[in-house]
Amino acid sequence: MKRRLLFFGFGALISIFFLSMGPENRLKDTFYAYMDYFDMDKRVITHLYPNTTDTDGNVIAIATDFTTQAECQLVYYNMTKEDVLTVLEDGEVNFDLSEEDGEPCQYYVIENSVKGFDLAVTFELCYYDDKSVKVMSFKANNEEEVCNF
Repeated sequence: MKRRLLFFGFGALISIFFLSMGPENRLKDTFYAYMDYFDMDKRVITHLYPNTTDTDGNVIAIATDFTTQAECQLVYYNMTKEDVLTVLEDGEVNFDLSEEDGEPCQYYVIENSVKGFDLAVTFELCYYDDKSVKVMSFKANNEEEVCNF
C-alpha cells in the first residue's frame, strides 16, 4: 500500500512539474486566482467592473453611468471616462471612506494613480433590480471637490 502511495505521489509531482512548464501556465494562473480571492481590494473591484452575466452565464457589458457632478469633473480635469475607469486596474479600496453596509446601494472609494493624477473615485454599486455601477464623483491629487452642486 505504501509503495502504491509513493508511486502515486511521485507521479503527481512529475505531472505538476510538467504542467508548470510551458507558455500557457494555467496552473500558475489558477493559483494566483485562488490567492486573489482572499484580497479584499480585488473582491470589491471585480464587482465594480461594468459587466454582468445573464441566466446562461454569458457576459453582458454594461456602460458605467456617470453623475452630472462626475461629468463636470471630467471636463474640469480634461479626462475621459475611460481614464477614470482605469482606476480599477490595480486600484486600492479605501474602506475608511467607503460605505460598504449601505442599503440598497454601497459606496466604494477606489484610489489609484492615473495620468499623473492621484485619483480617488467614488463608485455606487446597487443590486436591487439588476446590478448597476455608477461613478458618483472623484478627487484628483487630494484637492477639494470641484463641481460640487
